[in-house]
Amino acid sequence: MIRRLLCFTFLLVLTTASFAAETRTITDMAGRTVTIPTTINRIYAVGHCLPMVSAVAPEKVLNAFRLSAMAKRFIAADSYQGKVVPQGGHRFSDEEIVNLRPEIVIMEALPYNLDQAERLQNKIGAPVVLLNQDMMHYPQAFAFLGDLLGQQEQAQRMTAFVNRYLYPLQKQAQQIPLEQRVRVYYAENPDGLSTNPAGSIHTQLLDFVGGVNVAEVINMPGEGMSQVSMEQLILWQPDLILVWTPSAGTLLTYNAIVHNPLWNRLRAVTGGKVYQIPWLPYSWFDRPPGSNRIIGAIWLADLLYPERFNLDTVAIVQEYFRIFYRYELCAADARLLLSPTPAPQLLEGP
Repeated sequence: MIRRLLCFTFLLVLTTASFAAETRTITDMAGRTVTIPTTINRIYAVGHCLPMVSAVAPEKVLNAFRLSAMAKRFIAADSYQGKVVPQGGHRFSDEEIVNLRPEIVIMEALPYNLDQAERLQNKIGAPVVLLNQDMMHYPQAFAFLGDLLGQQEQAQRMTAFVNRYLYPLQKQAQQIPLEQRVRVYYAENPDGLSTNPAGSIHTQLLDFVGGVNVAEVINMPGEGMSQVSMEQLILWQPDLILVWTPSAGTLLTYNAIVHNPLWNRLRAVTGGKVYQIPWLPYSWFDRPPGSNRIIGAIWLADLLYPERFNLDTVAIVQEYFRIFYRYELCAADARLLLSPTPAPQLLEGP
């Protein structure tokens, strides 16, 4: 009896030690203590986090955005092949997340996500980790993901890129006198009459490169997009308009602005200063406001202040695609993707 008890105790100790070796406790980027598997191979990345998490470890990510055939042309196949895309809307339900059997969920560290992370973690039975995607914290976010997913070398490559290009650009942009800064309107939704103000996560890139956001609207949480009127736009009179097109290949919003006579009351329109934001494989400016904004900063700084920045944009875009999308982009395609006015060669049709 004593021998059996000793054997059981020994097995219990071994089992406990084995379980302890299979998990570890971390502090996520919102300061939460989370117990996670030591080795992670199945990740569900929530919305905005997808580009960054996929850049670090695409083979471990279970889900993907619904990408067009043209978008898939410019990104490594393991970023979309075999992935699950949301049916119907843009988000997965809790039940769909459970069915994916993730070992971990990665969500953006925003104030309104704290309760959501705890609720989701309790419901699906998998740890939820919060990731800070603020543009000023990319090195910390890359290092965090590299350690979390055992991809330290890739995280270091990503950090080297932003330290070489992104932060010197931001430092230079801070030195632009206020009176010399370009005043910009960010046009969203099919009619172009929705936007986000300065201070929004959706327009952080504009603030980052020294542009002035003309929109004087309430900063809405979540997806944002405050409604504006043509009368407000006439009062604001932006120098330049950036266009986010929900259906990028059709240029829906861009055409709604440049072909509608009502918009001709804006000098930016009559002066030909309406620019389609590059959208392949994801928008370079926003939607999602993730690591895709890094290359957007290069494009936008060169667009707003070509005389101030000495950037070899084609070479930088090629390097970005190599590191973040694991895709060898040729110079000709890089020039097409950089085109501030829609390039006919890239139109995807209705």
